[in-house]
Amino acid sequence: MHTRPHFVYILIATAENHYAEMAAVSVATLRATNPNARITVLTDSETANLRTPAMDYLRSLVADWIVRDPEFDTPFLQSRHFKLSSRKLIEGDFIFLDSDTLIARDLTRLARYKDEFSAVRDYSGPRQSMRDFAASKGWAVPEPYFNSGVFSVRDTPAMHRVFDDAHAIWSEAYKEGVGWDQLPFNAAFDRAKDVRINWIPASYNAQIGMKTYHAIRPHIYHIFSSHAEDSSETILRFLSRKLKATGELDEDMIVEFANTGNPWMKLSRPGQYIALARPFSAARATLQLIAGRAGGNN
Repeated sequence: MHTRPHFVYILIATAENHYAEMAAVSVATLRATNPNARITVLTDSETANLRTPAMDYLRSLVADWIVRDPEFDTPFLQSRHFKLSSRKLIEGDFIFLDSDTLIARDLTRLARYKDEFSAVRDYSGPRQSMRDFAASKGWAVPEPYFNSGVFSVRDTPAMHRVFDDAHAIWSEAYKEGVGWDQLPFNAAFDRAKDVRINWIPASYNAQIGMKTYHAIRPHIYHIFSSHAEDSSETILRFLSRKLKATGELDEDMIVEFANTGNPWMKLSRPGQYIALARPFSAARATLQLIAGRAGGNN
């Protein structure tokens, strides 16, 4: 019986995209901050057969791999299918982590939550187009609405039912061109009136690109890959890009991140300083922004 905290990543990668590189960086930060973690990667056979530096690095860090044949022809759909199938493919309780995360602190407390399902609120909620699609299907968009990039789930009959229902909702949606998993997840939990979501602190899923100041000294930074070109570049973007180009992962930078909890290559925004619990720097950055805007209006 496994007693160590169990973390699960889902990885569907090609030699062209950066998903394996991002996963390698994320897993490296998890290993640096939670050395006793048990880590499982759920992947497809095509990804498992890749021979790239990122995949080699992941193999050196991760002992447990679950490999299934692909059922969809795009990484996007295959990864969502696996996420929504993860409850029946993974034995026991686990914590799911998206590959675009950086683990900054010890996650023992997160692993100790005994609720059937724990997650962090998604502070932006679904886009209006997703709300309109849900309304057209008669699916509820609950409030609060959780972000499915980080969650913990227990191995209970109720969770198996909810995940199966979420997958059924998703299967209907992707056939109409809506392949995202978060809306089906939330709709399924809304239907399951006997299941209570444990809303955990934003520190466990600090969603960069939304409002990072909801969390001070986050345990987990969730850096959406769709925001990779953000001007405030993070070490996830920098290191994964470098790993792809050179085949090397800068482990000194991983260690520095584990020591400081600072994911940004350059600090300038008030929200960055607030996340790092540096209020005076945040105030100074705010004044500089105000002064810059005032100067621009002259």
